[in-house]
Amino acid sequence: MPERNDLMSDSSSTTTPRRKRTPKAAGSATAKVTKTAKASAGPATAKTASARSSAKKQATTSQTATGHWREQASDYAEQAKTTARNAATSAKNTTGEALHGLSKLIAETAETVDSKLGPQYGDYARKAAETVAGAAKSLDEKDVDQLTSEARDFVRKSPAVAIGAAAVVGFVLMRMMRGSSSDDA
Repeated sequence: MPERNDLMSDSSSTTTPRRKRTPKAAGSATAKVTKTAKASAGPATAKTASARSSAKKQATTSQTATGHWREQASDYAEQAKTTARNAATSAKNTTGEALHGLSKLIAETAETVDSKLGPQYGDYARKAAETVAGAAKSLDEKDVDQLTSEARDFVRKSPAVAIGAAAVVGFVLMRMMRGSSSDDA
């Protein structure tokens, strides 16, 4: 029986000879590969073109949808601006009327203050009436945009006063709302 080393040496000593390609064989193999690549590229190129076309259609549809949403958002923004402007104008007019009424009330009360507390306090009441009337007139003369820009400037110049005023107005409004809800019950 042959030894193990002999088997190994026998198997390693046998090699299969490799064939060299002839130029014709190499040329025909290249031609076959090129033909095969062209044949397989035909459907792949068609698939790629179809995918590109589909992607372009989706992009166009997406852009159209995005444009539609932007148009709708723009319409809603315009409606909101118009509604806010109308509400602000209405509030401005109502506030102006209330200030004119308050001014008249203070001026009428000034005579009573004169007789009960003295002329010095009556003068204070008349000055207060004039100040409130001036504020009402100033409010009536300005439009909403001017008032908004003046409010922004005021808040930038003195934010602490603006925050304090907002707190006072909020407190007064809260008390008024609580008062009206307890009257309803």
